[in-house]
Amino acid sequence: MLKRALAIVLAAAGLAAGAAVHAAETVVIGQPNWAYAKVMTNVLKVVAEDNLGLEVEFVPGTHPVFFKAMDQGKGDVDVHPDVWLPNNQGFVDEYVNGKETVALTSPTFAAMDAFCTTRAAMERYGLASVYDLTKPEIVELTDRNGDGKGEIWMGAPGWASTNIHKVRARDYGFADLYELTVSEENVILAQIDADAKAGRVVVWACYLPHHIFGMHELVVLEEPEHDPEKWSVVDASADPEWYEKSYVATSFPPISSQIAYSKRLDTAAPNFVALLNRIEFGTQLINDWSSAVAVDERDPEEYAREWVGANQDLVKSWLGM
Repeated sequence: MLKRALAIVLAAAGLAAGAAVHAAETVVIGQPNWAYAKVMTNVLKVVAEDNLGLEVEFVPGTHPVFFKAMDQGKGDVDVHPDVWLPNNQGFVDEYVNGKETVALTSPTFAAMDAFCTTRAAMERYGLASVYDLTKPEIVELTDRNGDGKGEIWMGAPGWASTNIHKVRARDYGFADLYELTVSEENVILAQIDADAKAGRVVVWACYLPHHIFGMHELVVLEEPEHDPEKWSVVDASADPEWYEKSYVATSFPPISSQIAYSKRLDTAAPNFVALLNRIEFGTQLINDWSSAVAVDERDPEEYAREWVGANQDLVKSWLGM
């Protein structure tokens, strides 16, 4: 009886230990709200759960929320899958280079930030450059409420690029001529779609890769070649006077997306860290994922599982197989 009781106790202890190990290997991925990121996070979930024996959960949020949670190292958020640099350099300086609580992978795809309009607006009204935005006729064409100011979307709340574009609008000389609007991306995408179909002029702070470029004939407004001497961005989360102290009178430098992860994963899930560091998505893949969700209206989870099944060679390379 004593041996049997001891065996039961040991078995129970083993189960408890196994449960503890299992809990430690739950990975929480921050899920941004743009289309391709929903596929990206689900692809990571499918690959990690099916091949590495992990449990993956999602938490919605923004750059500041994700980085603060990764810094704390408590597992509230372990991964931010889409960190654009140099847009988010302030967070990298604080948490990666400063506190050293967060790590970055190599670039996973190339990107760009700019101002865009339709090809029809460029050809009909000569809207080809950011400096053309100072023309009275362009301001009038984008004035939707008759208040004498045009409208240009700067980005969504919580995007680092939103603040950078506001500074660029000021330093390019057209900020006072426009309402610099900030809203969730779905609002401007609906507006772009409607205006492009109706032949109206629309201007917005754009980024590529993006599925909207596959839906309409759009153009990127010309800007001066990037000049590091005219690029001085102060992080809004670090200084309340970021707008006054920043100066950006140039185009963006080359942009890349990288995956950020909490260094707690180095010990909690080293196999997952190895996976993250092998990933390279590529620009075309991001375009495909964006289009699948935003244009084809596919369910991100269902689509991600299908994609993983159809692209095993690429997935195996991420797994080091």
